[in-house]
Amino acid sequence: MQTLKDLLTKDTILLQATARDWREAIRLGGELLVRVGAVTPAYVDAMIRFTEEFGPYIVIAPGLALPHARPEEGVLKLGFSLVTLKTPVEFGIEYNDPVDVLFCMGAPDKEAHIEALRQVAMLCSNQEYFRRIREAKQVDEILELLDQFEMR
Repeated sequence: MQTLKDLLTKDTILLQATARDWREAIRLGGELLVRVGAVTPAYVDAMIRFTEEFGPYIVIAPGLALPHARPEEGVLKLGFSLVTLKTPVEFGIEYNDPVDVLFCMGAPDKEAHIEALRQVAMLCSNQEYFRRIREAKQVDEILELLDQFEMR
């Protein structure tokens, strides 16, 4: 079972990025997944389309979004990416906006992502770790944080 530390690498983390709106923010995270061969470009479009169709259900906590779509929309293998934004974006969900941390996910089935998703939830529910994710300027800071988190 792959952990968050297995999935988040120098190639799937983008820190202090700039996005005009939530669509562009999702696209940034999705493009990281495309680049590592986890999803197709069509999957990135599907993540945006799902949010447009079903509303901002992906904004799961204040400042935190978990964009995803269905496996059949173009998932090639399990993948997670992390994008933090220099300036937060609005998704239109009053009690959790604005968002500046996005964990984009592509899961090939209903089970493969469970452990990594559990770790995202635990990591982001810890205020100190979430603050460190938000403030990180170097990818190595995130990788070090994941090491510390996994050793707990």
